[in-house]
Amino acid sequence: MSDTPDTSRPDLLRAGGVHVGYDGETVLEDVNLTLGPGHCLALAGANGSGKSTLLRVCVGRQQPDRGEVLFAGAPPREVDTTFRREVALLLDGADCFPDLTVGEHVGMVATAHGLGADARAAAARVLAELGLGGRLDAFPGTLSAGQRQMLMLASVLVRPARLIVVDEPEQRLDVRARRRLAAALRAAKENGTAILLASHDRGVVDEVADEVLLLERGRTAAFGTPAEVTSGSAAGPWR
Repeated sequence: MSDTPDTSRPDLLRAGGVHVGYDGETVLEDVNLTLGPGHCLALAGANGSGKSTLLRVCVGRQQPDRGEVLFAGAPPREVDTTFRREVALLLDGADCFPDLTVGEHVGMVATAHGLGADARAAAARVLAELGLGGRLDAFPGTLSAGQRQMLMLASVLVRPARLIVVDEPEQRLDVRARRRLAAALRAAKENGTAILLASHDRGVVDEVADEVLLLERGRTAAFGTPAEVTSGSAAGPWR
C-alpha cells in the first residue's frame, strides 16, 4: 500500500511534507499522513525514528521547519479552546493531581468537558473498563506505575473528543492491562473518534490500528495495514 492520501473518506487530520531538523540533523523528512473519523493510524519505529516529534507537530506543540499540518481544516493550536475541546492528548510529561482520588480525578476531567450530571457515572465506567473500578477512592501516590498509566488513559478516554493522540500508551502495562487498553481504544474508534498513536507494541497495534506508518530515521519506511507492514521487508526497525 502506498502512502498516497485516501480520498474516500473525509480527513480530520492531515500532514503534508513535514520536515523537522535539530542542529543540522534531520529528525523528520517529508512525512505525510491522513486520518479520518473512526480510524486509527499507528506510528511505529525504533527509538529516535521521529514518532514523538511527529505527534508533537500534529498537535501544534512543535512547528515544522517545512510542511503543513491541518486539523479540521485549520492549523492545530493547543491554546485554542476549540482544539483543546476536540483533541485529547496523552504525551510526554502528562501527570495527575496528587490530592484527588482516582474517581475525583477522572470525574473532574469529565465535568470540565461538558458531561455534567453524567460525569461521575462516565468516570466510573471508564475506570472499570481499564481495571481501576476497585480503586476509585485511592490517591495516585498509592497506585502502581501501571495503574497510574491507566489513570492517565482514563482521563483521555472519559471525555468527548474527535481525535485522541497518545504516545506509547502501553508503557508500564502488563499483558492484561494492554488488552484492556486495546479494547478501550477500539470502542473509541467505534464511536467515531480518530486515534493517532505511537507504539512499540505490535499486539496493541494489530488490535487497534487500521494503518501503520513505519518511520526509520525520520523517513517513511513503510505504510499499510498492520499485517502488510509487519510482514514487509521494512519491518525490522519496528522495535
